[in-house]
Amino acid sequence: MIVKIRRLIINKIRHLSLARLCIIFCLLIILFTSYIYGLVEVSSHQVVINILPSNEIQIDNDYFLKNVENQIIPKSEKTNQSKYDHLNDKKIKSFFIRVNENRELIERLLTESESKHAIDTKNSYLSLINERHEKLKKEMEKELELLKKEEEKNKNNKNDANQDNNDDDDEDEDETRIDPKDLKVKTTLNDDESVSREEIISFLKLEKVNRKSKHAKSVEELLLEYKIHDKNNQYDLNYLPGIWKMYHRKINELKLDNDLTNVKKVLKSMSSLPVISCVEKERGTQIKLILTLSDGTEVLVKPMKVARNYETPPDHFYFVDFERHHAEIAAFHVDWLMGFYRVPPTVGRVFNMTTELMQKAEPDLERTFFVSPGGNLCFTGHCSYYCDSTHATCGKPKDRMEGSVQLMLPGKPVVKWDTARHPYRRTYTKRKKAEWETNDDYCEKTVFKNTIYHSKHFLDLIDLSVFDFITSNMDRHHYERMISLGNDSFMIHLDNGRSFGKIYSDELSILAPFKQCCLIRYSTFKRLQYLYENGFSKLLDHSLKVDPLYPILTDDHLKSVDRRLILLFKEVIKCVDKKGLLNVIIDDGY
Repeated sequence: MIVKIRRLIINKIRHLSLARLCIIFCLLIILFTSYIYGLVEVSSHQVVINILPSNEIQIDNDYFLKNVENQIIPKSEKTNQSKYDHLNDKKIKSFFIRVNENRELIERLLTESESKHAIDTKNSYLSLINERHEKLKKEMEKELELLKKEEEKNKNNKNDANQDNNDDDDEDEDETRIDPKDLKVKTTLNDDESVSREEIISFLKLEKVNRKSKHAKSVEELLLEYKIHDKNNQYDLNYLPGIWKMYHRKINELKLDNDLTNVKKVLKSMSSLPVISCVEKERGTQIKLILTLSDGTEVLVKPMKVARNYETPPDHFYFVDFERHHAEIAAFHVDWLMGFYRVPPTVGRVFNMTTELMQKAEPDLERTFFVSPGGNLCFTGHCSYYCDSTHATCGKPKDRMEGSVQLMLPGKPVVKWDTARHPYRRTYTKRKKAEWETNDDYCEKTVFKNTIYHSKHFLDLIDLSVFDFITSNMDRHHYERMISLGNDSFMIHLDNGRSFGKIYSDELSILAPFKQCCLIRYSTFKRLQYLYENGFSKLLDHSLKVDPLYPILTDDHLKSVDRRLILLFKEVIKCVDKKGLLNVIIDDGY
């Protein structure tokens, strides 16, 4: 039987031409090669042909702790991103040309009559707010006087035994009663009142006129003012930590210190100086440490919790996501490239947990340190989330721990801070949505009516949303300002640990302030154009190379930054198509 089959095969081959034999042989080689490289998978019941390459990056969790200085990010398979290729996106480039052609109109100053009208309109809203506040204050004072009179009558009419009980009740009432002097000004107009888009634009353009005569107050000036009341010379520059001379004193109303030489020195000292003490930061959802360095500088440390390629699971809410130390580092460099200078200097550092943390820790924190079954030193600390042995922060390996180190900015008594609720804050609940998420007119009906945003704060808010969109940060519930520097002091972009959680998707809801309001600062637009034309991801990667923990972002994280920048420009074009170029890109002189 076998002999017959062999003869049959030989006869068939004899009838085949040489060309056909070559084709069959080539096909066999292709199939064999494909099987080796995984393009063809053979199982017991099917043959699967994998035409598209995989987008996954396989990275060992401990990869970034081995030989930190000589690492290269593993490259993922190249995916088809032609629609995001900014070099071929003619629509965006033609839009840049259009903006440049209208540069003179965008940069045009308001005339005297236009400025006067804008000032009168703005002051009318402010006076209306102040009148209502004073009226409410007087009403409260009258009510307080009546209550006090009634209390005196009751005291006179009651016996001594009952009087003692009533005194206790009065004390409880006094604790909950609001003093009219402490009443905060309601800065929002009533529901039946409105502020037009044209008025908002005139208020913003008025800032450019006022900018010429405005002085940007600095922390150094605050120090000189405070020194008058400082009898012990505690806040004399000669007695303060060196960071005050090098960095803090140069902070002003518009930005943090952006002197590259100073910032490099700060980053170097934070990444290398010995640790003197270690305490936990009060409050917060996850563990944070405040370290004092040998020169007196205080820094905020966020320990490493996840690997660089970690992506937030699709079923996790933004408010239970891990805070990432590499996100804090990357956010500082993004802010620097965008020209905002609103994120405090942040650098990576590898800590010896035994000598730099445990031995320097306060007693309550020291008690949470333990050695894991794997032989690594760990600690839990105290916080709302992820401060248990299941989510302990452990050395990898032994007692070596990566962390982000961020400079703590000056505070009381020299500098007073103000914390304000973000108008586009999320609800931080699983079911309920915020008003802005369901109402597309939220900006015009709510934000425009708040007199706080009748100034440069409005475009600062848009800058913040652009920054958060690029870094993919959904966790922006409040913003903070150094109110001692003036009412127009900049918004500080703090707490960026939940940035860069999404790698392959983009959360457009972060961009809601711009999408709904359709206003963007001209200087921000020009800076973004520069980043677009020179390759944002390349510039970012180059900037991150100065960090001791480089690489900070994976290749796909860097691609996502370019992708989001293109999406941002597409949203700008949509707004311009709806509202007109001069009603979207606003030059407020900042």
